[in-house]
Amino acid sequence: MSDALSPDSLLAVKLGFAVVVAAVGLVGALLPWVLRRWSADDRTLALSDSFAGGVLGGAGMIHLLGAGIDTFHAALPGVTYPLALLVAGVGFLLILLIEAVVVPGHPGHDTAPGTGGPAGLQHEVDLHPPTAGSRFGPVILLVVLSVHSVVLGLALGAQSALAGALVVFVAIIAHKAAAGVALGVGYRRAGLTRRAAMPWLAFFSGMTPLGIVVGSVVGAALTGRTATVFEAVFDSLGAGTFLYIAALDIIKTEFDGPRFHGQKWLAVAAGFSVMALLALWL
Repeated sequence: MSDALSPDSLLAVKLGFAVVVAAVGLVGALLPWVLRRWSADDRTLALSDSFAGGVLGGAGMIHLLGAGIDTFHAALPGVTYPLALLVAGVGFLLILLIEAVVVPGHPGHDTAPGTGGPAGLQHEVDLHPPTAGSRFGPVILLVVLSVHSVVLGLALGAQSALAGALVVFVAIIAHKAAAGVALGVGYRRAGLTRRAAMPWLAFFSGMTPLGIVVGSVVGAALTGRTATVFEAVFDSLGAGTFLYIAALDIIKTEFDGPRFHGQKWLAVAAGFSVMALLALWL
């Protein structure tokens, strides 16, 4: 794929991606109210969730981490320290800090998930599940999912080439809908009406676009080596975040469930393979 886009054209593409991501997140979050009962069975949902985990993992490991390594080398050719791996580790640890320390009590990481849907979705809902009358449960769930969203958006916004932006966009879309459904399920379980939940859902749906816009604006304002380092940092930070979400938020919790392990593995491998094949052209 040609990356011969002017900075203004690339910015327009990123803003288009931001609109699509916001729409996908909002639609996913509204589904629990729109659909009174799920039309898809647990197997379909679980395999879709597993496929999304493979896409996220492949995007993080092959595309973002690889791009971070190359970009750091281009910006700082005299530095031999593996900066990309260090920053990726920081991204991983940041999400771990938020989910396991700042918001302790993470059932999806140490107990078998419920049977009412895919494990990755159940994991998100069980992260301090909102309860009827709770003031803070919905806020906690919103904060955790929004931190994910902002970091992923920053990774997309920081891309200086169309190919990189497209890969990150595909990975974000694979995860955003499921995260939106998780938030909607949690809020509906808390007893909120669609009208009462709408401000929270709109806030969530705007977090990834916010990250995209901030990353794009900051990247456009920087020049020379500083701009290259900025892109390298957010490529690497995004890689660590993608790998955490893929490995712990989705894949581990899916395989904690008792069923469909072989099919789930194939779904994860398929998602990863899609990202590996895209690396031939993007």
